[in-house]
Amino acid sequence: MQYLRNARSVPCRWLLARNLLLVAAATAAVTSHTAFATTTCTSASSSFIQNQNNKMSDKACDPAYVAGTSSVAFVTTPDKESAKKLAHGIIERKLAACVNIIPQIESIYMWEGKVNEDNEYLMMIKTRTARIDELSKFVRENHPYSVAEVISLPIQAGNLPYLNWITQTVPEKVESKD
Repeated sequence: MQYLRNARSVPCRWLLARNLLLVAAATAAVTSHTAFATTTCTSASSSFIQNQNNKMSDKACDPAYVAGTSSVAFVTTPDKESAKKLAHGIIERKLAACVNIIPQIESIYMWEGKVNEDNEYLMMIKTRTARIDELSKFVRENHPYSVAEVISLPIQAGNLPYLNWITQTVPEKVESKD
């Protein structure tokens, strides 16, 4: 019980920092397929995919995920409203499969020759690597900052049904209506 009492006193930002480091470590440059990405799709994972209101074919269970095909992009915003507005625009345009909004991160950075410290919101965006340029352009055009942060890391391995869901949800390229 002593552990539980001490755990409550850990500041949320330390827990967030730990979780972000775990995400970064998970997306580090691992060049070989792990057990996550090489297992075959079971009926349980297929039903998980289909229960997401997406009618997907058995091709979603193809165990041949290619490392780096999907990426996680990170974007910071000054407030929840701008994060939600960007997230909705990204999802509606099918630039990403999922956007997580992580509240109240503390950013310390150099801007115009001065050290600044601000509370921001972090967007964790899962998409196809091939769509990062389009995602960056959308963020630049719709972000309240003059220089928007958009950085990405390739996903080398992970839960195969989830990785397949990303590639099924985000089209390779949106056809131009011109």
